[in-house]
Amino acid sequence: MNGTTTIFRVSGIEVRIHYSWWIIFVLLSWSLATAFFPLHFPGLTKIEYGGMGIISALLLFCSVLLHELSHSLVAKAKKIQVENITLFFFGGVAGITTEEMKPSTEFLMALAGPVFSFVFSGISYVLFLAKIQIYITTIAFYLYQINFVLALFNLLPGYPLDGGRAFRALLSYYYKDLKKATRIAVKGGKIVASSLIILGIWSFFTNSGSGLWFIILGGFLYFIAGLSYEQVILREVLKPILVEEVIIKKCPVVDAEMKIGDFVTKFRKENQQVFFVKSKTFQGILELEDLGNISEKIKEGRNVKTLAKPLSAVQEIQKKDTVYNALQKLSEQGRKALPVVEKGKVVGIITREAIHNRLLWELKIQGQNQIIQRIKVKR
Repeated sequence: MNGTTTIFRVSGIEVRIHYSWWIIFVLLSWSLATAFFPLHFPGLTKIEYGGMGIISALLLFCSVLLHELSHSLVAKAKKIQVENITLFFFGGVAGITTEEMKPSTEFLMALAGPVFSFVFSGISYVLFLAKIQIYITTIAFYLYQINFVLALFNLLPGYPLDGGRAFRALLSYYYKDLKKATRIAVKGGKIVASSLIILGIWSFFTNSGSGLWFIILGGFLYFIAGLSYEQVILREVLKPILVEEVIIKKCPVVDAEMKIGDFVTKFRKENQQVFFVKSKTFQGILELEDLGNISEKIKEGRNVKTLAKPLSAVQEIQKKDTVYNALQKLSEQGRKALPVVEKGKVVGIITREAIHNRLLWELKIQGQNQIIQRIKVKR
């Protein structure tokens, strides 16, 4: 995912931080050190407040990470693959590879996070009551409150909040229709988001505090709720379509030993962005973006093979696999094309452009004009 940095792996799950988290980390540390802690625990120095602000922000980060890990560990216990966890400025997202799960599984996964937050809040509250030491008491005071609020907030029945996911699971069990369940849960999410925006505007004009944060959070949730419904629609549209239906069999083949200069001269007018690179000892995929600074490569006298991605380093897709799975693999690798394999032999490629064109046709047939317009804008 763009804008993220991998920090470590735990239980086979890659943990990433989005750049927006760093902004919030600084703002939160500053807010705690200059306002929250001095208000509730006066009499300490600026250095003490600053240190507690940084430590509290880091511990909040840890609690949010453990909240997301709770979801992920339940998923793994149910044999659902979780590839990564990405921490954003308003929480985290687990990279679960499928939405096809039993309603009971989704329900348990959804509630695992808030349950952990309540437990973490309870432990922090006990530490606060123990009055062991002023720094511990001060930090515990903040952590028990913020985790309790986060748990309650996450239980609101609006998708994509945890409560909204649990709500969708119940609806999916009742209606036996994931698309309908998602549509209703997303409406709940938009109601929650709109309420936050209204509350934020009211707070902003009455000077009762935190209005801007409510507006930002509400806007973010509203956007994600709509995006979540689109993802379900796209999955349902692409799942029945097989890779063999959109395969490109006549991909331009380039000699792996060809010089970059000769390659540019030969193919610059053919309006192609993906090439199959081949020799007796090498097979790979070359995308236009792989060329980088072309003039520099030409001066260096390099050949095409040095820029192509070897097939062994690119995830392949089976001819009988679904287009939806192909799109997921393309997104994971940040590539425009994947080799298509049948019985161990490369028989063509599948590209984002080919999937995009087929998707537009299917959405048009289903009358999903709003989604079509958004896809065209994103493109």
